[in-house]
Amino acid sequence: MKKLILSLCMLLALTACKDENKNTAVKPVITIGATLPLTGDAAEAGEAARAGLEMTLEDLQKGNLKYDYKIIYEDNQMNPQKVATSINKLINIDHAKAILSFWNLMGNVSSALADQNGVFSLTCSIGEDSTRGKYNFNNYASNFRQAKVLVEKLKRENTKTVALFTDNSGMRQQYEVVKDYIRENSDIEIVFEEFFNPGEKDYKASIIKASSKTPDMYLFSGYNPSTYIFMKQLKEITGRNDNVTTIDMFFDMALEHRDIIEGLWYVDSNLNGTEEFENRLLKEKGLVSQSCTGNTAANLEIIVKAYENAKVEEGETIPNNDNVREWIFSNVKDFDTVGGKVTVVRDGLFDKEPSIKKMINRKPIVVE
Repeated sequence: MKKLILSLCMLLALTACKDENKNTAVKPVITIGATLPLTGDAAEAGEAARAGLEMTLEDLQKGNLKYDYKIIYEDNQMNPQKVATSINKLINIDHAKAILSFWNLMGNVSSALADQNGVFSLTCSIGEDSTRGKYNFNNYASNFRQAKVLVEKLKRENTKTVALFTDNSGMRQQYEVVKDYIRENSDIEIVFEEFFNPGEKDYKASIIKASSKTPDMYLFSGYNPSTYIFMKQLKEITGRNDNVTTIDMFFDMALEHRDIIEGLWYVDSNLNGTEEFENRLLKEKGLVSQSCTGNTAANLEIIVKAYENAKVEEGETIPNNDNVREWIFSNVKDFDTVGGKVTVVRDGLFDKEPSIKKMINRKPIVVE
């Protein structure tokens, strides 16, 4: 009898061990790389993006995930060489399955290197160069949607003439669409047009030429502090700068410079995240959402949900790239994210609806 009881105890112990081992089985790890400017002039945006990614991953991990996700962060200091070096490390040493980034400098390099190495690149950048490649995605309102919202607002404001000042980078693609929309869908006349190199600091000669045409509005597109410099010089030369608008660039302006755009409207592509996301980021991480903070976190949401739900082929432990890509194109339609609703279109653009905002007390407020 004692032997029987002992045998039963041993059997129960072994069964418990098996159940415990089953419950604590190691999940496959999916590594995601993030190349961000964590130091240098753009560190504020980089730190906000990292905090947003951490907060979003914490939320995702509260669910019953099939896989473990690890984010490896690399500081690129917004230096072109360091951007490339950081991405190569993430792909070749850390074996990241996907690279997260934002803005053209990082997004375009990431998409090119990711395409060469057969990994995912998910970014938030102006223009659509960063969608070129089988596994490349860009979370940004389409140029057409931005142009439509901008031009329809100009028409409501009874604008008759405009002058265009455009950075000769990805923004040029953006404003070529704006020009076409103006010509095809309005009676607004483009009386002056100037393309300038990134980092330009002297617009005075061009402002004098443009102001001689007395445009109702100036449409400016340039990486900050270009917008602030332009508006300051415009006021010095013409005596006013309340007749300037832009796509997104007012939001990118440093807080200490935003007095110059107080009360002005602009087209906002809603890059900083939903109101709930912004409030949580401030409360839980102590950081203000920056340009592309929300869309970067949304990209993490999308890639994690794609891996979690994509088909796993026989003999594989995680979904392969093609199945992850197929899930994205089949399911990301009016898809809820911390960056708002997005729909994947064309080659890999996560399109979304822009809005009209005004700067009120240095904060962008939706007005239309």
